Amino acid sequence: MECLYLLTIFALFGVCSSDEGWFWHVTDFHWDFSYWTDQLSCNGMNISQPGTFGNQWCDSPWSLVEESIKGLGPVRSQVDFIIWTGDTVPHVSGSHLSKDLNYELVENITSLMQQEFPNTKVYATFGNHDHYPTNLFPPNNDDIYNATYLIWKAWINDDSQMDNFHKGGYYTVKLGNSLRLIALNSNMYYTKDTATAHLEDPADQFRWLEQTLNSSQAANEKVILIGHVPPGYTTPRAVRWMTKEFNQKFVDIVLRHSSTIAALHFGHEHHDSFRLFYKGENPVATLFIAPSVTPWRYQLSNGEIEPAHNPGARLVKFDRQTGKTLEILQYYADLDKVNANKQFVWTLGYNASSIYGIPDLGDDSMHEVVGKLTESSNSEFLNFVKWYNTNGKNPTETCSSKCHQAVICGLRHMTENAFQKCLDQSTSTQTMPIPNIFVTLVSLIFLAF
Repeated sequence: MECLYLLTIFALFGVCSSDEGWFWHVTDFHWDFSYWTDQLSCNGMNISQPGTFGNQWCDSPWSLVEESIKGLGPVRSQVDFIIWTGDTVPHVSGSHLSKDLNYELVENITSLMQQEFPNTKVYATFGNHDHYPTNLFPPNNDDIYNATYLIWKAWINDDSQMDNFHKGGYYTVKLGNSLRLIALNSNMYYTKDTATAHLEDPADQFRWLEQTLNSSQAANEKVILIGHVPPGYTTPRAVRWMTKEFNQKFVDIVLRHSSTIAALHFGHEHHDSFRLFYKGENPVATLFIAPSVTPWRYQLSNGEIEPAHNPGARLVKFDRQTGKTLEILQYYADLDKVNANKQFVWTLGYNASSIYGIPDLGDDSMHEVVGKLTESSNSEFLNFVKWYNTNGKNPTETCSSKCHQAVICGLRHMTENAFQKCLDQSTSTQTMPIPNIFVTLVSLIFLAF
């Protein structure tokens, strides 16, 4: 009662600011167990002098995985929780993988996180690479669900979630009296998951999600949604990761329950971005996409090269009562520098409220950011481009008018018809080709991720 009174009277002086919490978001480690031997993830490149903490043609060596996790504590060890949104297994062919190996990779990183953060809950999800065979997450009980539940059980700490996890790899946990986290297995909606493509509701996850959101609304809870494969379009290449039908269902659920959903945090794309859900012209939910730990990129047969990018880890400030995103501190490791120094360190790259000139990262503020990004010459858009690749080696190309318009369409439009209409409106007046500042050809993006 005393703290509540002081909070009311002295809020401007920062007294009793216990409602503000922090969490780490790490994603896409893609640990290459062959980095020092066969270099299976290195895009066919012969890396004669692989760096101590990785190479931008390859997935993460264990040294990068280990030091990236150990390096979180010195930056901020006191966090409410950690979210880890999947893709532990490297970009290698299935002939070099197996159920046992994939599980072993997940288990080892799980053990490391438990060792480094013994008193902190880690809320983890699968990535599309974590299943064997790759991408084919089943809509029913499976060995990977059963085995992984056992090692994540202490983090989930709720036996009532065992059936959900065994059924489809999803679960929910309470974060506080008025806040809940929902961890989804969105890989079942991925365009390359042929095990679920013919189904309306794989593993009943959509039905469960809607029921859970209804229950949260009735209990006056807010919800943070996490997962791996995000809805909407990555731009400027206009790639939708979910099937058209699953993407539409996902977006519809978010819009129906936007008053309950505080924010969404996903991975998969390896890049730093965000998207907004709109009802008409009103922003109602924000999807934040964190960059990967792996620096992996690829080179195409036509000679086109994906821009280099650095490992990243994200520290998020949030309101413990409402789940509202208040701040993002994006950290990165300059791969050339840490390899040269043979010492890994996370460096603060940006403070989101500062580079975008906003008071917080709520829906209205992120809508304001979108407005600023509509001018390609604005510092806000130049910062967006710079950090899209986690401050990698800056490409010499700039984002053309067509590229810029595709980015804006992707930030605002989550479904196929709306996104395509936005693109079509710009093609008649903008004919410049999209450069390779972001990613590569659509067909090869699907092969890569």
